[in-house]
Amino acid sequence: MAAQRDSILVKSPFIFNNIAEWDGIRVQHCRLHGGESIERWHTRHHIVILLEGSFTSTMESATGRRRTGWRSSSQGHTPIIPAGQRYSACWEEGLEDLSIHMDPALLARAAAEAGVSEKVELVEACSVSDPVIRQIGMALKAEVESEGPAGRLYAESLGNVLAVHLLRRYTQDGDRLRTALGGLSGRKLNQATEFIQENIERDLGITEIADAVDLSPFHFARSFKQATGVSPHQYLIKSRIKRAKALLAESELPIVEVGFKAGFKKQSHFTTLFRKLTDLTPKAYRDITRR
Repeated sequence: MAAQRDSILVKSPFIFNNIAEWDGIRVQHCRLHGGESIERWHTRHHIVILLEGSFTSTMESATGRRRTGWRSSSQGHTPIIPAGQRYSACWEEGLEDLSIHMDPALLARAAAEAGVSEKVELVEACSVSDPVIRQIGMALKAEVESEGPAGRLYAESLGNVLAVHLLRRYTQDGDRLRTALGGLSGRKLNQATEFIQENIERDLGITEIADAVDLSPFHFARSFKQATGVSPHQYLIKSRIKRAKALLAESELPIVEVGFKAGFKKQSHFTTLFRKLTDLTPKAYRDITRR
């Protein structure tokens, strides 16, 4: 049967299927009844994190050679399937997995920033068990489920980390990867922090902040942490808590509105993070500052 561009399930309806997409990366968490998928190929790199169950996959190389292998959640398998790679799969019982679909352009940007060829090729690794990929995947899964307060920035940062990890471990140029040295200049650091402060109520993305200081997302994220000791995501969260503390102490705004003005989408996330970073609820903090 001719290869298809996207996954076409023959006998396997979704029990549930949650999808979220950010710049260059799409995350899909799903559970399926037993079934199979016909031979297909994706336009994006496809990484599978098996959460429960197992499946048998068949891969076809560019030379037409076919290989079959068993992948299992009990073995911690995290198959890596490059864009354009033909494959099919079947599973007898229910299957739960987390799929990460990465735009090849994201990997190319990581390669260019690292000083290697942008025409980098991801190497197929279907029997690998990679704890770093699993850790990043589970963090993305939690973000899909929680719709966290800095969701876009956090998810895109994770996508960048994953791209660099793939570049180092699963490409032919991985051993030539160079790490950029030095942090942000004082001027660019001020530009970045001012941009974050001016847009703190919005759902900022790593690319948007990097563009504001004329840097690539990879260089910016790495250099920002070198200069400040925290990631852009951590800086944004701390800045939002600082803004919330000022509003609680100096204004009569309802606590719900304080959370929104500090950039938190949900009151529950605002309260949870505020308590985590201050050991107080927003109400308790306001009461103390008003004594």
